[in-house]
Amino acid sequence: MLDRTALRERSRGYTIGGVRILAGLMWLANIHWKVPGDFGQDNGGGLYKYTAAGAANAPLAPFRWALREFVLPHFTLFGWFTLIIETALAGLLLIGYRTRLVALIGAAQAIPIGLSVIYYPKSDEWAWSYLLMIGLHLLLWAVSAGDHLGVDGVLAAPRDRSCSAQRVVGIVGVVIGVVGLFIARSIEFAGRKAALLGSDAGFVTDGKLTRRWELKFMWFNPMWALMTIAFGVLLIVGARYAVAAWVGVAGFASIAVVVFFSQTFDYVRNDGTIQKVATGSNAAVWAGLALAGALFARRAYVAAVQPVTE
Repeated sequence: MLDRTALRERSRGYTIGGVRILAGLMWLANIHWKVPGDFGQDNGGGLYKYTAAGAANAPLAPFRWALREFVLPHFTLFGWFTLIIETALAGLLLIGYRTRLVALIGAAQAIPIGLSVIYYPKSDEWAWSYLLMIGLHLLLWAVSAGDHLGVDGVLAAPRDRSCSAQRVVGIVGVVIGVVGLFIARSIEFAGRKAALLGSDAGFVTDGKLTRRWELKFMWFNPMWALMTIAFGVLLIVGARYAVAAWVGVAGFASIAVVVFFSQTFDYVRNDGTIQKVATGSNAAVWAGLALAGALFARRAYVAAVQPVTE
């Protein structure tokens, strides 16, 4: 039986790791509306809407000036920078790799977000949420959150843990793929139309739908789901056979790159309407699985050959 101290430490580790994953999911759920290639500039929506509001209303004059003089004139470049940074934050926080550095970048990214929307004209932004967002990332930095349920912790442990960790990564991939296959069962096998793995709930007032519960994590058609399952299985098998691991890693990396540069999905809502969404969330998850699998496969290989080279 675990003694009380060991149980407390294990609970602490699960809590820290769980909060880090929650932070990764927060970034993941907010990538979809940063839509290339105009990022909302043509219709005045999306990322452009909040950036323009910051240029007009942000509480710090130097920040307003920077948005007007540098960001808005080069808005497409800024949009891509934002999308890449937030995709990387989501993927790296979810797997817990280089977490202290990533947490500091997350805190820094939260500052201009807060300044841009704190005086948003519609008054539906809660200022404290952005202060808490900064504090959350600083806390993840302070406790080295990647050491708990993360890649950082596995890399700091004896090398023989890498095989079991790789098996866990593969299982996560398979589970995501199976759920994706279920939610995409009514979507054509391959194509731009995709179904949401997450939630898009709200309420109706006087016939008008207000969406409030937007946990938009990933999008799937059956082909993407089956590929996710297949590459996850290869990572599981790769815990014993290295070649399978590297094929699974290459597979996840390839679909991450392809889907990221395809830029958009056509998300089929439950009410039958179509919304164009960015593909960064899928890229973040698949790239995270690829990176974790590659790090563990390399470490397992080193562990296997080390006695020979010594």
